[in-house]
Amino acid sequence: PVFTVFAAMVSVTIAQVVVGFFAIDRLQLSPADGARVAGLSLTAVGIGLVCAQGLVMRLKSVAPARWIAIGALVSGAGFASVGLVDTQSQLLLAYGVAAFGMGFVFPSFQALAADSVEAHEQGAAAGTVAAVQGMGMIAGPLLGTVLYRWSPALPYLFVGIVLGVLAVVAVAHQVRRP
Repeated sequence: PVFTVFAAMVSVTIAQVVVGFFAIDRLQLSPADGARVAGLSLTAVGIGLVCAQGLVMRLKSVAPARWIAIGALVSGAGFASVGLVDTQSQLLLAYGVAAFGMGFVFPSFQALAADSVEAHEQGAAAGTVAAVQGMGMIAGPLLGTVLYRWSPALPYLFVGIVLGVLAVVAVAHQVRRP
């Protein structure tokens, strides 16, 4: 669960930090229009998260590791596709798809952490998840801006790779624990 938490938070914070710059640079927008498109992109994120989490709540029989694998794959594809974006609508769609996948990941890593410890260890598990989320929130923006300096598409490609690795790890976890 710790890798899942860190990968998810790094991915999300990279995407949050660079979207405005990406809109200005790739879509050739003014700073004001770039800020507007960044805001719309984050609105698409909210919609994607709500839709996905509604689905997770309805399909309670799906194991958290499976949700993480599916979500990381969908989200990774959404984030990686941002590197190919040429229009505002493509950016909003890519962010919506990425968020839809993350909507599977976030509630599932909480459940996986809780399920992986005994009742008397729940507080420590929750504290560990919170600490790792915080580390991801610090590392993501730093890493994202460094990668962005090399290429505006690079942070998104990196996130796609990280989430692809997460999907493989989640599938391996499922194989070990059917």
